[in-house]
Amino acid sequence: MPRYEKWLGAGIGWMVTGNPLGGILGFLAGNYLTDKNKSDAQKLSSGISELEVNILVLASHLIKIDGKISAAEISFTTTFLGEHFDPQLSQERTQVLHHCLNKEYDLGVVCDQIRIYTKLHTRIQVVRFLLELAKSDGELNQQENYFIFRVAGYMNVNDVEFRKLKSEITETSLNYYDVLEVTKTASPEDVRRSYRKLVLKYHPDRNKTLSEEEKKKLTEKLLAIQEAYRVVKQNFGNS
Repeated sequence: MPRYEKWLGAGIGWMVTGNPLGGILGFLAGNYLTDKNKSDAQKLSSGISELEVNILVLASHLIKIDGKISAAEISFTTTFLGEHFDPQLSQERTQVLHHCLNKEYDLGVVCDQIRIYTKLHTRIQVVRFLLELAKSDGELNQQENYFIFRVAGYMNVNDVEFRKLKSEITETSLNYYDVLEVTKTASPEDVRRSYRKLVLKYHPDRNKTLSEEEKKKLTEKLLAIQEAYRVVKQNFGNS
C-alpha cells in the first residue's frame, strides 16, 4: 500500500518523538520504501541530521511567508544545504523541503531543539542563513524580517546580534535590479535587454587591453550580473 506508507511513517514518528523531526523523517522513510528496501530507508533517516531537518522547517516557513514560493529561495536553500551537509542526500533533502512547504510544523518546538542542542555560534549561523535566504530573491521584506527576528529570539540570539547580522547582509548584498541597472517595475524584455548590454560591456574578452587584476574584477562583476539575471528571471516566472 504505497499511498499510505509515507504518512504511516510520519504518524509513528510523531507519536514516538512528539516533535516535527520524527514526523518528517518518518514521512521520508515511508516515501523511500515505495521504491527502495527497508535497509536503505533506515540509512536515509540516519543520514539526514536533526539540525538539517529543523533548518528545512524554518526555511520552508520563510519561503512561503509572503504567499508565494520563489524558485530563487528554493534554489538557495538546496544549494546551501548541499554545501554544508552530505551532498549525496540532495534528492531526499529536496523531498523534505517540498513536504514542509505543504505542511505546517510547530516552530516553537523547532527553535527549542536548535536552542537546546546547539551552541550559540551555530544558532547565529542559522539566523544568518535565514537572512541570506530572505535576500536571495532580491529583497528582505517586513514579514520576513519579523519572522527571522522572532526565530532569533526563540533561539536566544539577542537583538544586538540580530541587528549586526542584518546590517552585514543588507549592506553587502546589492539589490539584483540595481545590479542589472533596471527598476523593479521593468518588463522582462527590458531586463533581458539590459542584461545583454551589461554582459557585452563587462566581458573580459572585450577588454583585452586591461591588466590581469582589472580583468579579474570584470569577471567578478560579470558573475554578479549573471546571478542577478538568474534570480530576476525566476521571479518573473513566479509572479
